[in-house]
Amino acid sequence: MKIINLTLLFLLGNLSLFAQDDEEMKRSSEVKITKSEAYPVVDAYSKTYYKVANDEILAIKRVKEGYLFQKFSGDQLNLKSSFTEAFSFKGVSNYGTYELDSRLVMMYSILDKKAGSETLYAQSIDKEKGAFDGDPKVLLTVEKEISSFGFVRTSFNLFSFDISADKKMFAVKYRYKPAVKDDSKNNDVFGMHVFDSDLNQKWNADFTMPYTESLIDNLDFSVDSEGNGFFLIKKYKEEKKMRNRNNPDNESVAILIASADGSLKEVEFNLGESMIDDVIMKENKNGDIICAGYYRKPKSYGVDGTFVSILDSKGNLSTPKFYEFSLDFIKKYKRISERGKKKMAEADENDNLTLANLTMSDVEILDDGGIVLAGEIFYITTYTDSKGNTHTTYHYDDVIVVKINADGELGWMQKFPKRSTVESFRLFTSQKCTYILFTDNPKNADLPDDQSPHASFAKERFVIAYKTDNMTGERKHLALFGFKQIDGTPVYQYAANRVIPLTDNSFAIELYIKQKSDMMFKVEFEE
Repeated sequence: MKIINLTLLFLLGNLSLFAQDDEEMKRSSEVKITKSEAYPVVDAYSKTYYKVANDEILAIKRVKEGYLFQKFSGDQLNLKSSFTEAFSFKGVSNYGTYELDSRLVMMYSILDKKAGSETLYAQSIDKEKGAFDGDPKVLLTVEKEISSFGFVRTSFNLFSFDISADKKMFAVKYRYKPAVKDDSKNNDVFGMHVFDSDLNQKWNADFTMPYTESLIDNLDFSVDSEGNGFFLIKKYKEEKKMRNRNNPDNESVAILIASADGSLKEVEFNLGESMIDDVIMKENKNGDIICAGYYRKPKSYGVDGTFVSILDSKGNLSTPKFYEFSLDFIKKYKRISERGKKKMAEADENDNLTLANLTMSDVEILDDGGIVLAGEIFYITTYTDSKGNTHTTYHYDDVIVVKINADGELGWMQKFPKRSTVESFRLFTSQKCTYILFTDNPKNADLPDDQSPHASFAKERFVIAYKTDNMTGERKHLALFGFKQIDGTPVYQYAANRVIPLTDNSFAIELYIKQKSDMMFKVEFEE
């Protein structure tokens, strides 16, 4: 079966301990849960999980000695093998493990301070044995100093990676430290290396952006299945200031097609009377580059809708198509007074009604060419208490999903009610259905459209999924499991980033069950 396309939203690494009675939570009849035999818990600095075959999972856990590999298999996903590979973490910046065609590859770099160079390595992993496969391979060495885009240097902001739709090509991008600090005089220079899934380099080149930093925003980059590279930029006719920040004539978007000789071919488009708020670039199975995101109108203080433009394999760019959020859609799951409703109607008439704080999370491309765009209402609040201490709260609210059919017509829009200060959501897509997975308050199961969601607190939460039919847009609220026990087994330490995609309609998750033991649970949906 096809593997679920699963996206990990930002800030999902939070682990929490919960103590909630599951009496209010009754599992949906369409959901089946299977549990493994218990096995010893592993205290690890990090844990990641990968499906390596049908009913087979490989867990990679960073421990003091190196990396612990655990293989789980069978209908119950029982632990079959456990092996530790020694690894020295001194000076290492780990960029994670990626799936390339049929292999798993761990990417990491090491800084040579004396030489002033940074070397990127690829360590293949034997999925059958659950161990490293041979010695690491040097992918590239950068002799010049590379930049972390103005932020503090960390393990995650020097190299960026993108993988083609068929997973047979991948690209590595990095930015050289600017020679000039003045944005009005500096043109960013990026290095790009393209490799095949056997880790053979196809080409590499340095690219100088055609505009100064003050006239450009670097938005995204990508690689297609032929090994072609792409940069996505927002460009300005004149430097962005308060006086022109709402002038759509001052901005446009361009896809820069990168060639192995270091040249860039620019394909430009704009959104007419609207402005880009957020955008993502991604390849579909036909080799087209999908450019999808959110737009806003000049007077708006939020997002007015979604747009999509497609660059085909011949270099032709389609005219952007717009999918606007209606008044009824924006009002959904809000408790609004009659006066408030009148104001919203007036704002709608003046083209000034939006979804505030909507952030694009990901774009998933279905096999038939359909597009699923997922975002979330995300914002941060702070307050200072009487003792002068500042408290920060992260809000993860309603999830917004737009399904666009392969012919470019709108399939459906859905708003999934949510109020959380703990974590975001997970997106699953299969050809038949789209799943939105998050923790929820039981009271939100049958929430009326004119009511605001109940907050999801530690004592009032369970894991749920909204299952939406990709053809009709019909959705179901499915209760999965609670935080205190699953079928009589006490469970702890649920975290959304432990969810492991298995098939079109199933996933697994590792949970702590006390007595120094873990257990693997498999969750299956009817389709």
